[in-house]
Amino acid sequence: MALKIPIPGRKKDQEAAAPSENGDLNGSSNGQNGHVEGPTRAERVQKAKELGIHHGKEAGMNATDWVEERVNGTGIYTAMLSRKVPKGTNWFYTLGSSVMFIFAMQAITGVVLAMYYTPSATQAYATIAHITNDVFLGEFVRGLHKWGASLMIILIFLHMARTFFFGAYKYPRELNWVIGVVLIVLTMVMGLTGYLLPFDQRSFWATIVANNITASGPIAGPFLADFLRAGPDFSATTLSRFYALHMLVVPGLIAGLIGAHLYLVVKLGTTAPPWVRAARPKGARPSELVPAGVPTLDATELVMNGSTNGHTNGSGNGAVPHPDEVIAIEEPPAEAAAEAAPEASSPVEPATDAPTENGDAGGEQS
Repeated sequence: MALKIPIPGRKKDQEAAAPSENGDLNGSSNGQNGHVEGPTRAERVQKAKELGIHHGKEAGMNATDWVEERVNGTGIYTAMLSRKVPKGTNWFYTLGSSVMFIFAMQAITGVVLAMYYTPSATQAYATIAHITNDVFLGEFVRGLHKWGASLMIILIFLHMARTFFFGAYKYPRELNWVIGVVLIVLTMVMGLTGYLLPFDQRSFWATIVANNITASGPIAGPFLADFLRAGPDFSATTLSRFYALHMLVVPGLIAGLIGAHLYLVVKLGTTAPPWVRAARPKGARPSELVPAGVPTLDATELVMNGSTNGHTNGSGNGAVPHPDEVIAIEEPPAEAAAEAAPEASSPVEPATDAPTENGDAGGEQS
């Protein structure tokens, strides 16, 4: 026998949920206010068919729609490539995209070269010679990687120069400028660490000179030089240190900062060239048509001496202007001007009247 515990405030719910003697759900305690029946067998079969059709359609979805539904690729494409650009955009604005393309090419060719390269003081030069002379298209891939490094440095300097002269580093794009400065430093480090990898006479002594210049820096210079040498002296361990920095650390930092750079470009937009004037807001009046020193509203006419241009004060066929829409400038009447004139402009008559009891100089004339 089940024990029923009443819950305050839930009497109607309990009565509605309590099964009757026929196994149905009663809508009321006495069954007179309505009878709620469960779904019939035909309804359950129809519902199952509908669910089967729904899941069958979802199962038949192609891979493109499946990915689109989960990552919203169309929105990302629209934000990156289908966004509005300012008027006057020219080829100078392609320098940033060129740098990103060169970086992608450096990453691909670097991975191919790493498949044949050995970062060892005794085998590094031999593997470079093997890539150049024996591997299929090895000389071509190595040439792309070698000259691409120089081209990337040139393009990133041109991109920074364009940003500076176009004023694109100003508010609200200061953070994007800082990220660009860090990227250009990392690009220089990328070139320095990759220059040693052939491990020939030229790269060996050039890296020693660059490391000595780094050691001459204030405060952090000696510590940074020891970190790059992987010890107090230049040795075979230095080559492994440069290879790890060149292949793993610096490219990862560059890729992450490029992502942040692109995000801010999409979010903040692109700066128009300095020679393109900003468009006048809709409804604004040209500056040469606004009288100097007279406060007026845009798209309104000025009332001068009680007359209007395009408006009438109830005497013409036009509409009467609202007091807040026009500013009336009226000349004061002649009598008011005479009263406001200084007393020195009129001849001074001698005071003949005696002082009154209140101490005033002049008495009133009746």
